[in-house]
Amino acid sequence: MKKWLLTAALLSLPVLAAEPVVPVQADVVFASTAPGAVDPSLEKIRDAMAAKVKYLTMKKLDFKKLELLQDKVQTIPLPNQRFAELTLQHLKDNVATLKLKLGPTEAVYSLGRDKSLFLQAGPHNGGDLWLVLSQPK
Repeated sequence: MKKWLLTAALLSLPVLAAEPVVPVQADVVFASTAPGAVDPSLEKIRDAMAAKVKYLTMKKLDFKKLELLQDKVQTIPLPNQRFAELTLQHLKDNVATLKLKLGPTEAVYSLGRDKSLFLQAGPHNGGDLWLVLSQPK
């Protein structure tokens, strides 16, 4: 009788849907138009940005692997004393909608499973900081 009551009680509970989790790798990249070296792992990023700015120096300063949960803020410290706040708004058809707050600026972006986002994160040491968001490698 007790087993039957326990089974009935468990079956009557509403099924809770699992919150979406989106794995993201956040690379903090320093880029400069001054002559220098480009980290081989950043050559594709340099080439993708070449239409806007021709960077001659690029190096990865930091990276974090994050698991974004819906409506939960993840903070990424940047070497220029700023912080990027990243929030998953929703996930639909393998496309994540992300809100990024960087200083007083806030914007919403879409990130597909096999795509990357390049977000300018301000000046740093005579060059630019970029936050590159993609699937973890």
